[in-house]
Amino acid sequence: MIFRDASVSLPVAIVLVIATLLVLLGLLLFPVNLGAIPFSPDGQLGLLMVIMAIQMMALGDTPVGRYTRSWLTVLIGAVFAALGVVACIVPGVLTDLLRVLLGLLNIVGGGVLLAGRFLPVLRGGGDLPAGPIPPALKKLLVTQTVLNLVAIAFGVSMLVPGLVSGMVIAGVVVVNGLLLFALAGILRGI
Repeated sequence: MIFRDASVSLPVAIVLVIATLLVLLGLLLFPVNLGAIPFSPDGQLGLLMVIMAIQMMALGDTPVGRYTRSWLTVLIGAVFAALGVVACIVPGVLTDLLRVLLGLLNIVGGGVLLAGRFLPVLRGGGDLPAGPIPPALKKLLVTQTVLNLVAIAFGVSMLVPGLVSGMVIAGVVVVNGLLLFALAGILRGI
């Protein structure tokens, strides 16, 4: 049974990998904030950059939306992967740069995706379905909206260190991962 073909599409599989990494990262941040285990901010930033690189190179998912996978997205993904690897291996060299870059990308990405989803509807030009919204689509929209809000909150916490306690950031990362698990389930159902 475990050797059967897994009927999981590549986008859903990548969402599952990222969800697993984020939940594990968030759970590890709890004992880090209690001083029970050492912490490598460079390792965290490097991991987040590599996650972003995988999304861009494999799917064309960028912080500001999904695009056709092109050589440009692959090249930018390779640069992000390189920055992530360097941050993981050589501590202290890219810490501030990556913190600001990840903060801005999360804020801009979450904002752009929220604006793209809600501004057309607010202006009256959006496509509103005739009749009730199917439950799966409603769950998808709610999950994506919460993910965008969590991304903005995480971005702000990256740009203003100390604004939010480390325990809250750990919780946000875990919630982000759990929301991605939910998103994968919704996408698989659709």
